[in-house]
Amino acid sequence: MPNAKSPSARVKIALPQPPGYRTIAEREIDSRLLRHFLAVAECKSFTAAAEALNLTQPGLTKSIHKLERLLGVKVLERHHTGVEPTPFGEALASRARLIELELAHALSEIESMKGGLTGTVNVGVGPSFLNCVSQVVLAMQAHRPNVRVNISVAVMDTLLAGLISAGFDIICTSLEFPSYPEVTKETLSVGEHLVVSAADHALLGRGPVNPKDLLAYPWVAFSKDNMGIARMGAVFAANRLRPPRITSTTNSIEVMFDLIRNSNCLASIPASLRPNALARGLAELSVRGALWQATLGIAYRSNPAPAAPLQAFINACREVCRAMD
Repeated sequence: MPNAKSPSARVKIALPQPPGYRTIAEREIDSRLLRHFLAVAECKSFTAAAEALNLTQPGLTKSIHKLERLLGVKVLERHHTGVEPTPFGEALASRARLIELELAHALSEIESMKGGLTGTVNVGVGPSFLNCVSQVVLAMQAHRPNVRVNISVAVMDTLLAGLISAGFDIICTSLEFPSYPEVTKETLSVGEHLVVSAADHALLGRGPVNPKDLLAYPWVAFSKDNMGIARMGAVFAANRLRPPRITSTTNSIEVMFDLIRNSNCLASIPASLRPNALARGLAELSVRGALWQATLGIAYRSNPAPAAPLQAFINACREVCRAMD
């Protein structure tokens, strides 16, 4: 028989470590220090941050010095134009915002468990969801009337950045963006895009127009909609054509429609906004070949147990979109 291994040759299995703090920084850094740091980083001024926090400036400065001492790095740098986070500060800020958000969710969930059913959901909405977001809010508030829903309208690029930085709890938009490990995407429908013009545009009444005909006119686009503009350019590139000439951008659908109605400009909009465009006196151009389809849905930070108000909003999104199919 083979000899048994000597005690010194046996594999040692690491035992679970008892709960506790691994470093002094973990023990000493609390939400108060993080909140003070975030205030300075966002206000870009110690004076403005101290006023917002109702603190004295020396007291705020003392907090920042304590935070930097515990971390062993500088998190803020003073410049002649104000205060900016260092690279270490940028890394801390992105995580600190999530900590603040999770704390707010925890407090909201505790209130819900106590029977108050209160809370807040910060929602980013893209143009494709403008006509159904009110139905989602009303469907959710039928079950949770005390939950406040804060809605901001923006394009996909801005919404995604807001979700990752914790500015939004959830976004309702086109899901044609890269996947991120910390973000869950949930497809709810598929939407098409169309081209709108003034009711007396020269291209109307000619039957289906070719993509080449569209290039003779200026275009209006949504501000900072880099992904949408690139997608539209790809449609023309597939027809061996240059991208459209964009002469105006705006973050307001009303301003976009006014520009189109009073000029020969064209714009590509989600098909869900067709009723809005027609109601404002615009016309839909018949284009030979479809522009493009987009996967529409919701995206939120991955969490096996979302806060109760957020879960209620997610459920309402699913409910409304199923009813619209």
